[in-house]
Amino acid sequence: MSKATPLPTETVDPPAGRALCLQDEHAWIAEQIAALTDRQLNGLDRADLIEYLTEMTVRDRREPRFRPVVLLHHLLKLQVQSEKLMGSSIAAILEQQSEIRCLIDSIRSLGRPAEIIAAAAYPNGIRRAARDTGLPAARFPAASPWTVEAALTFDPPEPAASGQRHR
Repeated sequence: MSKATPLPTETVDPPAGRALCLQDEHAWIAEQIAALTDRQLNGLDRADLIEYLTEMTVRDRREPRFRPVVLLHHLLKLQVQSEKLMGSSIAAILEQQSEIRCLIDSIRSLGRPAEIIAAAAYPNGIRRAARDTGLPAARFPAASPWTVEAALTFDPPEPAASGQRHR
């Protein structure tokens, strides 16, 4: 009986589209757009394009549900503990307001269900605020005191300067 000769280890390079997708996502997207624009359907990296669009859709569905929770969390903290107002909470409020506005502007279909999304996010906002403040969840309003518009236009106060040295 003869011994089988081990096969040499092969390194398989990913297809050109996959390599570009992994190396430079923006260049790969530009390549896909060019192929679509030029109606060069054979030039499309179909498998990666399907995977990319699927992941993008999942992310885009998750994002509008996550950001209102964070915004409501910080608005609730501000409402019940304004004396403990910190710059990080103000920054979080301003960032979430900006990001939610961008989402609503870029995903037009979010405009109508925004109030529904915010209402669904409110219990999670309470849960986070309760844990963060150490207060019982029952201490917070049962229904959101803010409409989406009110939450997005709320202008938080400047936090009091802390750690100022007395001369």
